[in-house]
Amino acid sequence: MSNKRIIAAMALAAALSASAEDLKTEITVDRTIVPVEREATRIGSLTPRLLSSPVNMRQLSLADYTDPAAITRSISTLDPATYADTFALSPYRGYASIGYFPVFNLGASAGYKFVDNSRTRFGAWLQYDGCSYDPDTDAEAEGRYSSNAVSVGAALDQRVGAASSFGARLAYTYSAIGLPDAFVNDRQNANIIDGDLSWWSRTGLIGYHAKASFSHFSYGKDYRFGAETNAPTAKAAGENRFNINGGISYFGSSAAPRGGIEIAADFISRSNGVEQIAVADGPGSFMPRFAPIADGTLGVISLTPYYAFNSGRIHGRIGAKVEISAGGEGKKFHIAPAVMLDWNVASQFAVYAQINGGEQLNSLRSLYEYCPFVGGLWQYQRSHIPVTADLGINIGPFAGFSARLFGGYAAANDWLMPQYASLESKDGNLTFDGCNYGAYDLKGWHGGIGLSYRWRSAVKADVSAETASNGSDKAFYLWRDRAKYVIKASIEVRPLSRLKLGAGYELRTDRHNYFYDGVFSYAVDLRSVSDLRFEAGYDISDGLTVFARGENLLNRRYDLVSAIRAQGIKGLVGVAYKF
Repeated sequence: MSNKRIIAAMALAAALSASAEDLKTEITVDRTIVPVEREATRIGSLTPRLLSSPVNMRQLSLADYTDPAAITRSISTLDPATYADTFALSPYRGYASIGYFPVFNLGASAGYKFVDNSRTRFGAWLQYDGCSYDPDTDAEAEGRYSSNAVSVGAALDQRVGAASSFGARLAYTYSAIGLPDAFVNDRQNANIIDGDLSWWSRTGLIGYHAKASFSHFSYGKDYRFGAETNAPTAKAAGENRFNINGGISYFGSSAAPRGGIEIAADFISRSNGVEQIAVADGPGSFMPRFAPIADGTLGVISLTPYYAFNSGRIHGRIGAKVEISAGGEGKKFHIAPAVMLDWNVASQFAVYAQINGGEQLNSLRSLYEYCPFVGGLWQYQRSHIPVTADLGINIGPFAGFSARLFGGYAAANDWLMPQYASLESKDGNLTFDGCNYGAYDLKGWHGGIGLSYRWRSAVKADVSAETASNGSDKAFYLWRDRAKYVIKASIEVRPLSRLKLGAGYELRTDRHNYFYDGVFSYAVDLRSVSDLRFEAGYDISDGLTVFARGENLLNRRYDLVSAIRAQGIKGLVGVAYKF
């Protein structure tokens, strides 16, 4: 009997020894850096917008996960991480939230998923954003800035088979904009319609996707040239945008595509409004003036083949964007790089680079999103980006700390930058004095450093400093206020599991636009942004949250763009409920 026990003990020891050898096996974990291009977004947080509840899912656009992408209302190209052929389900179907802050900031949002199962998700949502504030502290100033927008929409996501997804979206927004009485055109409204259909599927080693979208944007009130009731007018500007894109990817045995091709066609049909043009004043001399648009449709057709690779610590995606433009002025054929590389030198040190370029259609919608108080009259041509290159280094984390160095260079032709202009029409009968966008050829660099800290889920902090060239033709194109220095700091703490506190600060200095008199440009100071923010949220229950958020707490009255003043202290105090 003792011999049997000895044999059993020896067998167990041998098994444990073998297991120990397995546990000592070296494991290599790769990480992929995905640098994301910062988009030019609405400045100054004009309206403190309520964030939709997580149950109102916003998914990534139709691109594989190594491609930089903004978060939009479209179906994801990735298979769900939890299930092979189902949607990840939420315990909540609906949400409602409302917040208010004097003088007048109001946000209200609600949504509900009428169908929510592992194969089908269908819901609708409604949101209102509004603000109203005085132009400055001058008691003699009359009128107010105001922006009120209400949106309603619906979305459908449908799984088809084990590896296919279909999505559909439809939304409508009505926006009313008001300016102080000093502006001749002190009232405007806009109608916005968005819709899209998308499909993604994978068969074996091949993945493919397609998407068709439509967007309508139009201002509602004609533009008046002069304060007199009988002053001449121009029809308010409008546009219809059509976009079709698709692609095929080869995955092989990897989780990310090894190669593929993307095809896209993007067209804008413009109506009414006027367009800035260059009129010959003499041999070799041109005077920019404005006239009704002569070419109503602009478009870009692009073809982007790419090859992706992963050789251990080095990952990359190399491609080229071939573009053909339709309508308008400028060259009709362009080739731009589409390259992304990252090198994981060590587990706590990595380097990345990204080089891009291409044509851009300047839609009224995109300019409205940047600043809703500028618009109603102007239509614009395309812009072209010959190259934009970004390089960065990520270090850490070490004991919760991580650091980053980043910078880049970009060249952009006919890039739209806000300006105050004084122009006259070709025949001299109409004049324009006010805010619009000028087309500038820009070349500029930017660079900065950042430091982050994280301790479990209780503390998260970040600070960064960045600088960029900011002259009339030497400027970083994504900073439309031409800021020279930008400093940001933020901290978020959770002293209790249900309580979240946060604070942040942003400083933007040496900001300016230009005043353009038709011949010369003069720099106009926009004043520095010094935005101190604070927010707090407490979960009374899993579904009920109360929150408070304040922005621009130092009451800094800077200019959003030339002659248009930002709001002082603003925020929201309210409640959100998930059910």
